[in-house]
Amino acid sequence: MALYASGPPGSTSVQADAEHWILTTEAGRDVLQAVSCGRITPAEVDRLRKRAPAEAVAAAIRIATAREKGRAKFADADRLWLDPVGLEQATSEAVARHKARRFGGVLAVDLCSGLGGDALALAARGPVLAVDLSHDRCRRLAWNAEQLGISERILVCRSRAESFSIPAGAWVHVDPDRRAAGVGRARKVAGYVPSLDFLHGLSETAKAGAIKLGPASDFAAAFPAQDVEIELISLDGECKEATVWYGEARTCRLRATRLPENVTWTDRDGSPDITLRVPVNEVATFVFDPDPSLSRSGLLDGFAEAHGLARIAEGVDYLTADRVVDSPFLAAFEVRSVHPMDLKRLKGVVAREGLGPLEIKVRGIDLTPESLRARLRPPGPSPATLIVAGGPGKARAVLARRLPRAAPC
Repeated sequence: MALYASGPPGSTSVQADAEHWILTTEAGRDVLQAVSCGRITPAEVDRLRKRAPAEAVAAAIRIATAREKGRAKFADADRLWLDPVGLEQATSEAVARHKARRFGGVLAVDLCSGLGGDALALAARGPVLAVDLSHDRCRRLAWNAEQLGISERILVCRSRAESFSIPAGAWVHVDPDRRAAGVGRARKVAGYVPSLDFLHGLSETAKAGAIKLGPASDFAAAFPAQDVEIELISLDGECKEATVWYGEARTCRLRATRLPENVTWTDRDGSPDITLRVPVNEVATFVFDPDPSLSRSGLLDGFAEAHGLARIAEGVDYLTADRVVDSPFLAAFEVRSVHPMDLKRLKGVVAREGLGPLEIKVRGIDLTPESLRARLRPPGPSPATLIVAGGPGKARAVLARRLPRAAPC
């Protein structure tokens, strides 16, 4: 297995010991198989507790639950040692592989490695020093590396990120803890651990690398300098992280990337003026919902200008044009009709045209798709999309037909 290389041995938790027993003994694997066959009932739990200690049964349920959820993140989730907390914090395999490509095969140091989302992807390309303060997380990562057949490329080191000695020439990836304060997830990077000062200093202690930040964090304010690249990465239409590239890893200032299509747009592809704002026009033949990586990166207006698109309302991220723009960054809709945002009138239109099921998108107005759907009660059988745009002035409701998404170029 991957080895523990530095720091004191540390203590393991009762939970981790029980999980290890589940994974490494025949009796434990039998319990895991029993709880993995479907929804576990209280009666089944009582029966299993006659075969194994209560801690072991609970451990099996944790692993089975985490593996079930983990299939959305990891192709080999059913082989990995996953726990609910570690899984929530782990980088999705698709995102981790995307970042690992830029590392190439250089020696990589993965600080705050957790159960190994990024470290495992990095190790698929080259040697990795995986560093975490938690002995339990180190054990899980070492197990996972062994299961994937890459343990010879990972050295697991139990250490504080701040005190770990970075080898000369190594590239460093770090996934700071956003929950260290124990009061929920920090929204500002200043609340992350290691500290913002430490993160800023990585460009001096490492040749190059990447810093993983939350996509809703104040990443632009935390890293205002022009000597870093900030990449917003989305997966299946959900913005997953803001990655700060520094040193030799930097290729531009701003980048938006959509996965799994692996398409990208940078500040060098469109106008370099990040204060650019495209005009607001009346709703045209087509409306477009942009990928959140474009919006969060600040590149949306540059992208829109380059593709001849306008906004349909000030400050609302819906775009419009009289022609279809084929881009994986855009979900395209053909407009059927445009209405004032009047619930009574809109309900009449939905009923009269027999619309439903109804996909509902809302921006710029204090209204949720769920509450709107409950009030409209679309009867069907004609599928449609309702796009509601607020912003300055009167809100509008656009009834439209979703078009097939463009394939990557």
